[in-house]
Amino acid sequence: MSRYFQPHLWVTYGLLAVALAACTTDPEPIDLSNSAVTPTSYQLQTALVTQRTLPLFYAAPGTVVAKDQLQISSRITGYIDQLNVSEGDQIEPGDLLVKIDGTQVEAAIRSAKAGTQAANAELQDARADIKRYQALSKTKALSPEQLQNAEVRQRQAEASLAQAEGALISAEQDLRSILLTSPVQAQVRERLRDQGDLALAGEPILRLDILSTMELEIYLSSAQIASIRIGQQITVSAPNQTQEIVGKIKRIVQFADPVTRRSKVLIGVPNDIGLSPGQFAQANIPLEARPTLVVLASAITQRAGIAGVFLLDEQNIVRFRSVRIGRSWQQYKQILAGVEPGWRLILAPPTQLTDGDINSTRAVVAP
Repeated sequence: MSRYFQPHLWVTYGLLAVALAACTTDPEPIDLSNSAVTPTSYQLQTALVTQRTLPLFYAAPGTVVAKDQLQISSRITGYIDQLNVSEGDQIEPGDLLVKIDGTQVEAAIRSAKAGTQAANAELQDARADIKRYQALSKTKALSPEQLQNAEVRQRQAEASLAQAEGALISAEQDLRSILLTSPVQAQVRERLRDQGDLALAGEPILRLDILSTMELEIYLSSAQIASIRIGQQITVSAPNQTQEIVGKIKRIVQFADPVTRRSKVLIGVPNDIGLSPGQFAQANIPLEARPTLVVLASAITQRAGIAGVFLLDEQNIVRFRSVRIGRSWQQYKQILAGVEPGWRLILAPPTQLTDGDINSTRAVVAP
């Protein structure tokens, strides 16, 4: 049986030998020069990492308040017919705020007019009697006492007329007082009465914040107050402001609150920046100065959600380094970790800039 299969075995051995010979043959080399990534060359502007002495700030939260306030009250007692504003509304000079029911005032005017007419008639009658009595006294037909009584009556009539005219003037002023208008540009801080309520004379109905001068009200400890002074400029930040606000300390209340042990400080802020009473803002109170590493803010970038900088090594090749950023100060950013003094950092790095790219210029911007 082995006799029949022997030729086939020789064929199999031959194929295996060819395969082994093929495996031991050296492969042809592959040219990888076309697949290498060529680094991109840029003309980049750089600045050095430097150490500066920056002030240390305490962020003091506060509330924007109006320097001046105004109470709107009625000089007469009456029911409120109209109350046209609510808390938070901004009003202009001349806007109608409150209307008081004028029924009683109108009745008082009618009564005062009637009293004036009666007093005037009494005075005219007294004056006529004086003339008649003076003519009779010349003929000795009238006693001197009767003439004196007529003169007293005239003086009483004059006093009654003056009193009636005063009552009429007062009632007419009351009529003008039923319409309460705003004398200034303001914002309604508090509404103390509603339509239909009884408004008593002199009792406040509205409290207004005058929008002419605004201040930031903060509270500081005694140690923090020791580091500030009246007239000192303070930087202020507010949620709706993109730029830094510069305020000035106007007043320091030396009396401390017995519970919080803090004193009130008022900082004047510009009037044309859109701040409104009741708004939150924050004052940066300088406490001390400390040396720290800083870089220009334009050197900070983001790559894959990581904050970092691009630096140039000794061969002028770009390298990315992640950094830990501290606070901002003017055009600088504080760097807490990730860089060393003297490093050259790329300003405003292009979005396509990557590790290994080359800088073709060696110009360095003064920090």
